[in-house]
Amino acid sequence: MENSLRAYGPLLQQYGLQADYIEDYGKVKKVFTSKGVFALKRLSSSWRNPHFVQKMTKLHKNGFTKLVPVYPTLEGQYFSKGVSEQFYLTHWFLNERREEQDSLPYKLFRELAELHAFSSYEEKIDVKEKEKHYEELVSRWNERETAMATYVEQSEKEVYMSPFQLYFCTFYYEMTRSLTFAKEQFEKWYETAKEEEKTRLVINHGKVSTKHFVYDENENGYFINFEEAREGSPVYDLADFYYRSLKTYPLQNLDVYEWFENYESHFPLNETEKRLFCAYLAFPERFYKAFERYQKNSSNEQYHVKMLMESYWHMKNVEALVTKIVEVEKQKEMAELASEQEG
Repeated sequence: MENSLRAYGPLLQQYGLQADYIEDYGKVKKVFTSKGVFALKRLSSSWRNPHFVQKMTKLHKNGFTKLVPVYPTLEGQYFSKGVSEQFYLTHWFLNERREEQDSLPYKLFRELAELHAFSSYEEKIDVKEKEKHYEELVSRWNERETAMATYVEQSEKEVYMSPFQLYFCTFYYEMTRSLTFAKEQFEKWYETAKEEEKTRLVINHGKVSTKHFVYDENENGYFINFEEAREGSPVYDLADFYYRSLKTYPLQNLDVYEWFENYESHFPLNETEKRLFCAYLAFPERFYKAFERYQKNSSNEQYHVKMLMESYWHMKNVEALVTKIVEVEKQKEMAELASEQEG
């Protein structure tokens, strides 16, 4: 502890604080002082987003308060410098919850919808930018599709397949369905988006996670870790969260859709945004990554088969979610059509 006090004492003096005790949680230090308990966060060396505090300030001004503020130094700076690293200081929350852990994503999605709603605005995006994004992503997807198709052709010529080859070829057909669906949704997005004069943008958290959503003593939820915050489509936060959280065993229920439904009850996505969300999420990225890793180094067969199996489960979990989203949208369209016919 004495080493921590010596190491971080000068940093804390920049905030007018003197530490009584410091607990080490990796990048985060829990600092006990006479003025309260604080979190001192070390920024990674690859961090390149110095304007995230301004985005937090903008959200506060717009009325969104469910984020943990960053405290300035005595000189008004939001980042303090150590010998070779940068830090920032925030309040430390106890993060004790009486509710069930399973209910956490529901509250997180509600507050995420509020975050997007408070920061929402429309901006004219040049159609050439949309075209560039479309062409670059389709080109990357096509390259990956070709690489995997070639691998399957080569593997099927083998007299004896390796375990990885066998599983890859077994799952390949289902993977192509996910890939085709993603490309279809992306094509529909582009056809609609290029005709729209303005695009809805929000401040994205950048790394939404249950680990970055904490509670105070009254069980109010707050976002932390805004270091990757950026403007963009609201689907970025959603797709990123689901991409990471669906890395599980095969889902036994559709709670994950109910999270999305809860989000939409506070901040509905429009048709164009839903197509983009489904396209981003449906592309079998983890499946391709498992294939790519094996191509680079196939020495540990058991490990690569395990990674491939997990990527397959992830793909099926995504499939269940996007299928439900598309199904509900079709039901809404049919209900609207029936209502018009009756009218």
